[in-house]
Amino acid sequence: MEEVQHSRPKVAVGLSFSALAMLYSVMLVGVYITASHQGLSCPDWPLCPNGFDLPPERYFFEHYHRLMVVVAAGLIYATAIYAVKNAHPARKTAVIAAIVVSVQIVIGMFVVLTKLQALLVATHLSTGILLFAMLLMTFLTSYRLARKR
Repeated sequence: MEEVQHSRPKVAVGLSFSALAMLYSVMLVGVYITASHQGLSCPDWPLCPNGFDLPPERYFFEHYHRLMVVVAAGLIYATAIYAVKNAHPARKTAVIAAIVVSVQIVIGMFVVLTKLQALLVATHLSTGILLFAMLLMTFLTSYRLARKR
């Protein structure tokens, strides 16, 4: 029983760190796409014209940005589910992160469908910062708890 108690904080640390690292990667690629004016290189949503096949160079980054979002969202949802099921002290920030990532995905969809409407692009980028903050708080809470045990 005691071994399970010691492994729980490590699971929360691992999940939240993985989600945070993946989200940071998504944000880096997203900023590159914005700065290089490739935001509409893949004008369809949710998939690019090639579906799941290897993308051509013209929308390589946009294609992988979307695939990375799927992985990041999965990790964020897993972190929130784990935190809630285990009554983890970071459950509030983890649940907020799960809600924000869902909203962020919808905003991203509208960014593409409205052909990069400026207010939506700004909202998408700033929502990413909020999401990063929630995940960072989740990770730091988990890390501090794991260090105490």
